[in-house]
Amino acid sequence: MNGGSDIVGLLRGMPFIGELDDEALSAIASTASLVSAADGDVFYLEDDDSYDVYFVVSGVVAVWLELPNYERYSELLTMRSGSLFGALSFLDGARRDMRTTARERSLVLRFHGPLLKAVSVSNPAAGRAVYQLLGTAAARNARDISIEMRNLLAERA
Repeated sequence: MNGGSDIVGLLRGMPFIGELDDEALSAIASTASLVSAADGDVFYLEDDDSYDVYFVVSGVVAVWLELPNYERYSELLTMRSGSLFGALSFLDGARRDMRTTARERSLVLRFHGPLLKAVSVSNPAAGRAVYQLLGTAAARNARDISIEMRNLLAERA
């Protein structure tokens, strides 16, 4: 992959964003970079003050949570190619409440949160598409995490 044109190509395959004109796609692409991660690399930790959003291009990324009275972190969500993570902190401005790590060599598209917000404000069509995509991803991830939390609680009962 060779940077800007590859990023635009990835964006064209995303729901909502892929329908934008070239100017909006280029603006969103300017906020992103490709990141290669080795197995175990951390994208963010609990309480991080980071608003970046990530899209899994290839590989596997896990979301972990430390549960009270539990001796280890619990994996709540496994994400593969096409998954987005990190949307909640971007959307609500809160610190991270979970950690994410690569579970194998992975390639992710990292959107720089403050730059993505600025593009969303300056280009209303891009902003609508970004917020539709991230809202949908956040809802899906929250639903999946809720199911996994119920399963973990049932195991502990």
